[in-house]
Amino acid sequence: MELDNIKKKWQNAEIKLDIDNEKIGKMLSNDGHSAYNALLKFEKIGAFAMVICVILGYFVFSRYLPVFMVYTVSVFFAFFWQIYKIRKLKQINIGHMTIMEISSKVYSYRKIIFKEFFVGVAWLVLFLIFLGYYELLETPLSVGKLIVFTVFAFVGVIIVFVLYKVMYWNNIKKLASAIEEIEEFERDNQE
Repeated sequence: MELDNIKKKWQNAEIKLDIDNEKIGKMLSNDGHSAYNALLKFEKIGAFAMVICVILGYFVFSRYLPVFMVYTVSVFFAFFWQIYKIRKLKQINIGHMTIMEISSKVYSYRKIIFKEFFVGVAWLVLFLIFLGYYELLETPLSVGKLIVFTVFAFVGVIIVFVLYKVMYWNNIKKLASAIEEIEEFERDNQE
């Protein structure tokens, strides 16, 4: 009799998989973890590179004090911007956050990087124009110099695009893909 009652309860009960945050964190693929770690590593390298850029900037731009000052101030802003992005990334705690919180933080970081790319490209072009202005003050204007500055600007934009693609966009896509897998798994288990 008691066995029959247990059998009926078992058949009538809705069995749902229990997924907690720890299991979700473990489910993030190696690609997701490695992409997150790569992003954090690139941000830290970027902050360190800003320190080196100030030192190198002295040797490259010290001939024109206004150019050097604009460059130095820009690099200091970039350094603090890197620190801000590192803090944003460190707010993502895969083991202790829900997948929706992680997804929201990754989306926010992706928007920051997208805006940073366009601001960086605009800064690069404007800075090269500013540098070109001071270069051309000392020497007569020539078509050759204009071509050189145009090529520098074009190559600079291409280099920035490639760096952002390799360092940021590919890793953000991997992380977003891992998050999407988990969201899909959660939706399937809720049905």
